[in-house]
Amino acid sequence: MKKFGRLFALLTVFAMLCTSCGLGNANTGDDNSDDTPGETSTAGGNSEVTVGLERDVYQIPDYTNVEDGVKVVRLSVSMSASDYGVSASGMMFKTFVDRLEELSGGKMVAQVFPSSQLASTTDDIVNGLITGAFEMSEVGQANWGDYTTAFTPLNVPFLYSSNEEVYEIMTGELGDSMRQQLLDDTGLRAVGFLHLGMRTITNNQKEIHSPADLKGMKIRVQSDPTQIAAFEELGCSVMTTSFSELFTALQQKLCDGQDNPIITIVSQKFYEVQKYITLLNHLPNCSMFVISDAYYQSLSAEEQGWIDQAAQDATEACYQTMLDTEQILIDQLIAYGIDVTTLTDEEYQVFADSVSGTWELCEQTMGTETWNNLLATVEELESSAQ
Repeated sequence: MKKFGRLFALLTVFAMLCTSCGLGNANTGDDNSDDTPGETSTAGGNSEVTVGLERDVYQIPDYTNVEDGVKVVRLSVSMSASDYGVSASGMMFKTFVDRLEELSGGKMVAQVFPSSQLASTTDDIVNGLITGAFEMSEVGQANWGDYTTAFTPLNVPFLYSSNEEVYEIMTGELGDSMRQQLLDDTGLRAVGFLHLGMRTITNNQKEIHSPADLKGMKIRVQSDPTQIAAFEELGCSVMTTSFSELFTALQQKLCDGQDNPIITIVSQKFYEVQKYITLLNHLPNCSMFVISDAYYQSLSAEEQGWIDQAAQDATEACYQTMLDTEQILIDQLIAYGIDVTTLTDEEYQVFADSVSGTWELCEQTMGTETWNNLLATVEELESSAQ
């Protein structure tokens, strides 16, 4: 990644934090969910604690009436307009918009359509990109199953030890191979990605320290087969309630818990209906920032370069914002009254040892050569980090 992306992210985050001591929310890519920022809660917990990021700091630029000759790239996202430029996903899209206009000198601009205005499901997004209804969008790693197995490496439970490790994977050769498979299988090109942190688990019954604590719990998970298999191996009763209905399902105790990254727990206010959070960190949460390859190939080499560079800078800005805000959100949750559990290394290993069958499923899906390459790459990254 270019140094500009990191500098831009740090300066913007600093300005945001100076504007307010509150924080916003980030798009999860989980079922292409809406991304509504947090605010001071009045339901349960400590009502005097603000949980979330500042809202409505930036306005999405309107490029409806651009001059003749200016190319407008339509960008369909699930992020709320209030979150633009604030959360990790909001920083992603603001950076992309700003950099594309800057790099092109105003010859190409990106019009953001927030809150899934143009498409709400993966099928809608893929069809919209292919038919030219819009040019760019974002889809979470677990939502590609009907189209490609390219992102199975991201769905291997208890493989990645840190956010940094995931980012290194996604910006390295393995990430390149995932994006190439996506292009080959779907005709969609991933020019960037949103890494929104590691997925954690919440519930309304007790602290979780071992798989035995999860036995029999009704846990909502994403519909990805490997993610379902992992939680079944951990002894859970798995549910695949739609994301839009999850808060209500938790509130009405139709399920006991769910898994998502911290920023989603905040953005969707799950902390209002869940007492316990365990930093299980069992999976990364990534979304692919995609463009129709047919549209991409219709651009000149210079225009492609603008798209590629803006997406690179946006990817790094998103990642840096996630790193800068995640612990702040955790601290807010603790202040609100949520019981947050961090596993010991020994406890984490017990969980990891419990999903051997899911690892076998992942190897079968990926193929032994790709599987061994993934394990070797992760081992090398962990060794270099020590």
